[in-house]
Amino acid sequence: MNSSKKKSGGIFYAFLTIAAFALISLSLSGCAKKSYVTGTAKTGLKVKAVRTRYKLVSNYLKSPGNVNSLNNTAISAHIMGYVVFENVHNGQTALKGQLLLRLSAPEIISKYHAAKAGFLNAKKTYDRIKKLYGENYVSKQTYDNTFMRYNVAKADLNEAHSYLNYINIYSPINGVITQKRVYIGDLVSPGETLLTVRSIKELEFKTYVNVKYYSKLRQNESVELNFTAVKGSVIGRIISVVRSAGRYSHSILVRIGVTGAKNLGLMPGMYGIASFKIGSKKVILIPKNAVLKRLGIWGVYIATGSGEVIFQPVSKGSIYNKDFVIVLNGLVPGMTVITSNLNEITAGSRVTPKLN
Repeated sequence: MNSSKKKSGGIFYAFLTIAAFALISLSLSGCAKKSYVTGTAKTGLKVKAVRTRYKLVSNYLKSPGNVNSLNNTAISAHIMGYVVFENVHNGQTALKGQLLLRLSAPEIISKYHAAKAGFLNAKKTYDRIKKLYGENYVSKQTYDNTFMRYNVAKADLNEAHSYLNYINIYSPINGVITQKRVYIGDLVSPGETLLTVRSIKELEFKTYVNVKYYSKLRQNESVELNFTAVKGSVIGRIISVVRSAGRYSHSILVRIGVTGAKNLGLMPGMYGIASFKIGSKKVILIPKNAVLKRLGIWGVYIATGSGEVIFQPVSKGSIYNKDFVIVLNGLVPGMTVITSNLNEITAGSRVTPKLN
């Protein structure tokens, strides 16, 4: 009786062991198939495809920066006086030679008239003495003293006239008023900044680049600039690379000139990104229309040697030459990437690829 129970128990445990191995085998086989999702098979579908391979492409360093004016002029007061005329505001266009401000300075005007009167008197005396000296009626010393007083009066008049010019303040360049600090009735002092005028035609792009790329940046090299507020890219040229790195940032200033900035819609202060060509790199390129999203994952359909379709997840990089995308991860050279009939196939289909 006991022997029969032991025999039946052994059979039961053997059955459990076999069932356990079967379950493990099924689970392992299921894990092996998780690399791609199978679908309804379609056989004999002809598709276009490309064979992946490495290609050398230009390597770019992207660096953010801002547009600045090449000519940024701060207009300051040279005399003390009250603002009696101003017809400017922030954002207004100013032409070179345009009257922007006028100051009231009675002392300057009085000094000018006094200097002018002194000069006319000294000139009249000098002309008379000069004539007498030519006729030998006065000494050489008298002539020299008169000539010296004439020159001093002339210098005083020029100085007074220069101060008189400081009453009327004109725009030194063609540009835009970007900062206005005074209004009618304000008392200004010598050295005080009154206005700031920026040129909008001559612009540059400034950016800071890590000092390790210094040797790769050349003057006059073309640089691609992209702005969120401007459609398309803008081509500039390196004006200068400052030979001095920041103590803490370890970066250098790069100045890029932009021609035709006004026609492109650029203005000072605009944010953008510069792309510097710093050599080349090996990448895998595929047509961008071959990349699609399945279940929230970007990937491509590849065909095996037997024609079976597999969905291969990939990591996308930047767009290259508008029609291609750089693949950062997921593909190796020698794979067959399907580029057509993507809506007619699924993982597990059978296709006949034709390489382009």
